[in-house]
Amino acid sequence: MLSGMNPVMRSQAVLASAHAGRLLVSLVTASVLGRSLAPADFAFVALLSSIYIVAVEVLDMGTTAVANREIAAQPAKERETLEALLALRRLVAVAAFAALLGLACSEYVVQRELRIVLAIAACGVFLLHLHAYQVVFQVRQAYGRVTALALASQIGFLLACAVMLKFSAAGAAIGLLVVAREAVQAIGARWMAVRMLGSRLRARWLDPRIGALLKAGWMIGAAGVCYKLTAYAGGFMLWQMSVPESLASFNAAQRLLVPMSDLAWLFVTPLIAAMSASVSRDAAAFRAQLGGYLKFMLGMSALVAIGGYFVAPFVLRLLYGETYASGPLSAVDIFRWLALGYFFALVTPLLVVAELARGNSKALLLSAAATLAINVSANTWVIPRYGAQGAAMTLAACEAFLFAVLLARCAARGDLGGIRRTRV
Repeated sequence: MLSGMNPVMRSQAVLASAHAGRLLVSLVTASVLGRSLAPADFAFVALLSSIYIVAVEVLDMGTTAVANREIAAQPAKERETLEALLALRRLVAVAAFAALLGLACSEYVVQRELRIVLAIAACGVFLLHLHAYQVVFQVRQAYGRVTALALASQIGFLLACAVMLKFSAAGAAIGLLVVAREAVQAIGARWMAVRMLGSRLRARWLDPRIGALLKAGWMIGAAGVCYKLTAYAGGFMLWQMSVPESLASFNAAQRLLVPMSDLAWLFVTPLIAAMSASVSRDAAAFRAQLGGYLKFMLGMSALVAIGGYFVAPFVLRLLYGETYASGPLSAVDIFRWLALGYFFALVTPLLVVAELARGNSKALLLSAAATLAINVSANTWVIPRYGAQGAAMTLAACEAFLFAVLLARCAARGDLGGIRRTRV
């Protein structure tokens, strides 16, 4: 069936299938860990996973999209562009390694064995610069093997967790498995990319092309980092300002909803090129596209928000038993607040695409930075008073704020006129 599709559609089908597979494995993993680990250990595993998610965004800084565009425009310079990208990622990875190592030596983590795991995780974060090789697959629309690797590593992680838990492993041991999973994905993807290229990249530490690469994408990249940090800052602050059990409850709810946001980005990313072309060629067509997609996304997000409110106890009990469905660690209210936040979070990606199509990178950066500032400021006050539920309320409010800002910008430009003219 896939053989009859064009390369772009085939790639989208592969990515969608892989996402569905990873979502299923992620839910099973969450259930196994949530049921088997003590809440404090579950919180530490969540902390490590969040660090890696944010680190990937920091290392990207918008340069993946820039590299893809440059290689598409000048295929003969693919190796040069990839080497510059790898050099830049390596420098940022060194800084991330130092920052995380400093965190491991601080009082952020108290237990000695957890500090050791955090220090080892710093080495794993350095390996993330090898994700620069991912551009090789994106340029060729050849996602099959690398997505299979990602799915296999997650399944391997799940099986390894099951074995370790049989021997009563704690958070430190599972944390090491998180580091191993990320290392396998980075090194395995590099090996596959090198086979496609014919030889490995030889990037200089101070490649003169780094500046141009960073200059072209830093605004969008910084906006992405701010937005990602907004989603995970509450968890980082809960670990520091509250008890680990608060982060456990917050994570038990959040990790069930995050895949929804990932799916929204997967849906809207292919629209960037089409909507960018419509802006310059046919403004009316652009408004019609935006209006149609906006109504669809609003409908889907409303279903998630309303459904999340009512099914929260059932879903949490199904996955975690009674631990996070009732009692002092109940994540029911947290889940409901986050579901409300995802009413906005599932539509925001489309509004971001509209800004990108208009070339408004600076506006995106300012909006995302303001959202992050509000998140950190509010959490500083609410977490000591309301714990994990306060962090969930803050995240929901921040998602609503960013949505309102971007929607108001669209309305001010007249881009929402297509809503009245489109039919459901």
